[in-house]
Amino acid sequence: MSLTQGTRERPRDPLPTGIGLLGIIAATSGLVLGGPTWLVFTGIVLGGLYLLGTPVLAVVFGQIGIVAVDAPSLLTLALVEGGLLVTLLSMAVRTPDGRVAGSLVAGVVPLLGGVAWLSLWQWNLEPLLVGSSLLSGAAVVGYLLHRYLLIDLDIVTADAASDSDIP
Repeated sequence: MSLTQGTRERPRDPLPTGIGLLGIIAATSGLVLGGPTWLVFTGIVLGGLYLLGTPVLAVVFGQIGIVAVDAPSLLTLALVEGGLLVTLLSMAVRTPDGRVAGSLVAGVVPLLGGVAWLSLWQWNLEPLLVGSSLLSGAAVVGYLLHRYLLIDLDIVTADAASDSDIP
Protein backbone atom coordinates (compact mmCIF):
# COMPACT_ATOMS: atom_id res chain seq x y z
CA MET A 1 0.00 0.00 0.00
CA SER A 2 1.54 3.28 -0.97
CA LEU A 3 1.06 6.46 0.97
CA THR A 4 0.59 9.74 -0.80
CA GLN A 5 1.60 12.85 1.00
CA GLY A 6 -1.07 15.20 -0.26
CA THR A 7 1.29 17.24 -2.37
CA ARG A 8 0.14 17.54 -5.93
CA GLU A 9 2.05 19.07 -8.71
CA ARG A 10 0.17 21.88 -10.38
CA PRO A 11 -0.19 21.32 -14.08
CA ARG A 12 2.03 23.65 -16.01
CA ASP A 13 0.33 26.02 -18.37
CA PRO A 14 1.86 25.40 -21.80
CA LEU A 15 0.78 28.79 -23.12
CA PRO A 16 3.14 31.65 -22.39
CA THR A 17 1.94 34.70 -20.54
CA GLY A 18 1.34 37.95 -22.35
CA ILE A 19 4.03 39.64 -20.29
CA GLY A 20 6.65 37.21 -21.53
CA LEU A 21 5.63 37.76 -25.13
CA LEU A 22 5.81 41.51 -24.61
CA GLY A 23 9.36 41.00 -23.33
CA ILE A 24 10.25 39.04 -26.47
CA ILE A 25 8.70 41.76 -28.65
CA ALA A 26 10.65 44.46 -26.78
CA ALA A 27 13.91 42.51 -27.15
CA THR A 28 13.28 41.95 -30.86
CA SER A 29 12.46 45.60 -31.47
CA GLY A 30 15.63 46.59 -29.63
CA LEU A 31 17.68 44.29 -31.82
CA VAL A 32 16.11 45.58 -35.02
CA LEU A 33 16.37 49.20 -33.86
CA GLY A 34 20.07 48.96 -33.15
CA GLY A 35 21.23 46.57 -35.80
CA PRO A 36 20.60 45.23 -39.27
CA THR A 37 17.11 44.20 -40.32
CA TRP A 38 18.05 40.53 -40.56
CA LEU A 39 17.89 40.48 -36.77
CA VAL A 40 14.12 40.10 -37.22
CA PHE A 41 14.91 36.43 -37.76
CA THR A 42 16.59 36.37 -34.37
CA GLY A 43 13.36 37.72 -32.93
CA ILE A 44 11.43 34.93 -34.64
CA VAL A 45 13.81 32.40 -33.08
CA LEU A 46 13.38 34.08 -29.67
CA GLY A 47 9.60 33.88 -29.98
CA GLY A 48 9.73 30.28 -31.12
CA LEU A 49 11.94 29.25 -28.24
CA TYR A 50 9.67 31.03 -25.80
CA LEU A 51 6.56 29.41 -27.25
CA LEU A 52 8.23 26.01 -26.99
CA GLY A 53 8.73 26.61 -23.27
CA THR A 54 12.46 27.30 -23.15
CA PRO A 55 12.79 30.96 -22.16
CA VAL A 56 16.32 30.48 -20.83
CA LEU A 57 17.48 29.50 -24.34
CA ALA A 58 15.59 32.50 -25.71
CA VAL A 59 17.60 34.73 -23.38
CA VAL A 60 20.85 33.10 -24.49
CA PHE A 61 20.00 33.72 -28.15
CA GLY A 62 19.00 37.27 -27.28
CA GLN A 63 22.44 37.83 -25.78
CA ILE A 64 24.04 36.40 -28.91
CA GLY A 65 21.86 38.70 -31.02
CA ILE A 66 22.96 41.82 -29.17
CA VAL A 67 26.57 41.00 -30.00
CA ALA A 68 25.61 41.39 -33.68
CA VAL A 69 24.71 45.03 -33.00
CA ASP A 70 28.01 46.85 -33.50
CA ALA A 71 27.56 49.85 -31.22
CA PRO A 72 24.39 49.43 -29.19
CA SER A 73 22.84 52.62 -27.89
CA LEU A 74 21.39 52.92 -24.44
CA LEU A 75 17.87 52.55 -25.83
CA THR A 76 18.79 49.38 -27.71
CA LEU A 77 20.48 47.94 -24.66
CA ALA A 78 17.55 48.81 -22.40
CA LEU A 79 14.99 47.31 -24.79
CA VAL A 80 16.87 44.06 -25.31
CA GLU A 81 18.04 43.45 -21.76
CA GLY A 82 14.80 44.68 -20.21
CA GLY A 83 12.71 42.56 -22.55
CA LEU A 84 14.75 39.46 -21.82
CA LEU A 85 14.56 40.11 -18.08
CA VAL A 86 10.77 40.49 -18.28
CA THR A 87 10.64 37.21 -20.20
CA LEU A 88 12.56 35.43 -17.46
CA LEU A 89 10.46 36.93 -14.71
CA SER A 90 7.23 35.93 -16.43
CA MET A 91 8.50 32.36 -16.42
CA ALA A 92 9.18 32.57 -12.70
CA VAL A 93 5.65 33.76 -12.04
CA ARG A 94 4.13 30.98 -14.16
CA THR A 95 6.01 28.04 -12.69
CA PRO A 96 7.22 28.46 -9.12
CA ASP A 97 9.54 25.48 -9.18
CA GLY A 98 13.04 25.28 -7.71
CA ARG A 99 14.67 24.05 -10.89
CA VAL A 100 13.03 26.73 -12.98
CA ALA A 101 14.06 29.39 -10.47
CA GLY A 102 17.62 28.06 -10.53
CA SER A 103 17.64 28.34 -14.31
CA LEU A 104 16.27 31.85 -14.05
CA VAL A 105 18.98 32.89 -11.62
CA ALA A 106 21.51 31.35 -13.99
CA GLY A 107 19.97 33.43 -16.77
CA VAL A 108 19.63 36.72 -14.88
CA VAL A 109 23.26 36.76 -13.77
CA PRO A 110 24.60 36.77 -17.38
CA LEU A 111 22.05 39.47 -18.22
CA LEU A 112 23.56 41.66 -15.54
CA GLY A 113 27.04 40.76 -16.67
CA GLY A 114 26.10 41.71 -20.23
CA VAL A 115 24.90 45.12 -19.08
CA ALA A 116 28.09 45.70 -17.10
CA TRP A 117 30.31 44.45 -19.94
CA LEU A 118 28.63 46.62 -22.55
CA SER A 119 28.80 49.67 -20.31
CA LEU A 120 32.51 49.15 -19.68
CA TRP A 121 33.13 48.39 -23.35
CA GLN A 122 31.56 51.60 -24.58
CA TRP A 123 32.54 53.89 -21.70
CA ASN A 124 29.65 56.19 -22.50
CA LEU A 125 27.06 54.98 -20.02
CA GLU A 126 26.83 56.81 -16.75
CA PRO A 127 28.15 54.87 -13.75
CA LEU A 128 25.06 55.77 -11.71
CA LEU A 129 22.77 54.26 -14.35
CA VAL A 130 24.84 51.09 -14.58
CA GLY A 131 25.05 50.82 -10.80
CA SER A 132 21.31 51.21 -10.40
CA SER A 133 20.58 48.57 -13.03
CA LEU A 134 23.06 46.17 -11.42
CA LEU A 135 21.52 46.85 -8.01
CA SER A 136 17.99 46.23 -9.24
CA GLY A 137 19.15 43.07 -11.01
CA ALA A 138 20.85 41.86 -7.85
CA ALA A 139 17.57 42.47 -6.02
CA VAL A 140 15.75 40.32 -8.58
CA VAL A 141 18.30 37.52 -8.17
CA GLY A 142 18.04 37.82 -4.40
CA TYR A 143 14.26 37.64 -4.58
CA LEU A 144 14.36 34.54 -6.78
CA LEU A 145 16.83 32.88 -4.44
CA HIS A 146 14.77 33.79 -1.40
CA ARG A 147 11.38 32.92 -2.87
CA TYR A 148 12.08 29.68 -4.68
CA LEU A 149 15.37 28.19 -3.51
CA LEU A 150 14.96 28.07 0.24
CA ILE A 151 15.96 24.71 1.65
CA ASP A 152 13.66 22.99 4.12
CA LEU A 153 15.29 20.44 6.38
CA ASP A 154 13.42 17.56 7.97
CA ILE A 155 14.89 15.79 10.96
CA VAL A 156 14.72 12.03 10.53
CA THR A 157 15.70 9.57 13.23
CA ALA A 158 16.06 5.83 13.18
CA ASP A 159 12.90 5.41 15.24
CA ALA A 160 9.80 6.40 13.29
CA ALA A 161 7.74 6.79 16.48
CA SER A 162 10.08 9.46 17.85
CA ASP A 163 9.79 11.48 14.63
CA SER A 164 6.22 12.40 15.50
CA ASP A 165 7.41 14.15 18.68
CA ILE A 166 9.48 16.67 16.74
CA PRO A 167 7.37 19.74 15.94
